Amino acid sequence: MVCPLGAQGAKKNFRVLGANVKDYALRLVVVLLVALAVPVAVNGQDWKGRVDLDGSVTNAAGEGLSGSTVTAVYLETGTGPTQEFAGGNGDFDLDDLKAGMWQITVNGTHLGYIISQREVEVLPRGNEDLAFVLPAMQDLVAEASADMAARNYSGAREKYQMLLFSLPNNVNLHGAIAQTYEAEDMLSEALSEYDAMLAWWADVTPPTDPGLPVEIGMQAMMMAGKEGLYQRMHGYVNGLGRPLPSDWVTAFIDLSANTLMEREEYGHAIRVLGVAIRRSSNTAMPYYYRGMARVQSNRQSGEENYEPAADDFQRFIDLSPNDSAQKRQAIDLLTKIRPQ
Repeated sequence: MVCPLGAQGAKKNFRVLGANVKDYALRLVVVLLVALAVPVAVNGQDWKGRVDLDGSVTNAAGEGLSGSTVTAVYLETGTGPTQEFAGGNGDFDLDDLKAGMWQITVNGTHLGYIISQREVEVLPRGNEDLAFVLPAMQDLVAEASADMAARNYSGAREKYQMLLFSLPNNVNLHGAIAQTYEAEDMLSEALSEYDAMLAWWADVTPPTDPGLPVEIGMQAMMMAGKEGLYQRMHGYVNGLGRPLPSDWVTAFIDLSANTLMEREEYGHAIRVLGVAIRRSSNTAMPYYYRGMARVQSNRQSGEENYEPAADDFQRFIDLSPNDSAQKRQAIDLLTKIRPQ
């Protein structure tokens, strides 16, 4: 049986690391990046017809958002008229449209409001005026934070997703969305959001804090292990770059001892601890837990080769000057494997 001493402390310490990552991500959510909509290029006149469509853009207080951009795309051809700007009262006119399905996009990001998009069926006649009400981005941030505090995670997620649609370059919003999924134990969905963050930092723009991808990668590593997504877990383990946080070894031990070994996933634990040992060969505790995992793996499979475990126990003893329960257990097991 695996001795849990030391692992519970590791678990507690890593929870502090996870909390710091979440706090950091949430602080960055309020830094809103302005993203301007790209006008749809006009491609011939295959969208043209005889229908005029009117509408308005206002904020939650009913005030017209003059200068909001309005883009219309005829879905059958992917083309449409030149982008328009809402007038002084937030009114806009879309003229000479074909009847059919259109995608209307209203962008108020440059005014501090979100992007709103909907599909509209334009009828040959009798169309109602369109009314777009755009929430202010800062209001959505405040409302999402209040939803999180009230444990209304789906409500918070909806608001963060609205912000992300409007601000796709604000990669930290993926972290906020991941937290709402994690709070509801929807770990696969949370991992997809973390993956989006890691991919953005790797392929587009690295974060100002070079340690953040490592911390997010470790958070995802722990989550994938908890969900039983072991190959995905190993991907996060192997993808961790540098610099590593000071308590990264604690996270590896927590994952191995409190998740993998408790589930008798000894092979996966051996792989994870092997990475820890390669990264820090003079750190004692990974040798102890890998030795224990190897012993348990042999017992599980019926194999008789305990020499690799003995090597781990010997290395752990050599690196551990102080007496501890783990050291006494390692000495006892080593004596049984290699009797004098």
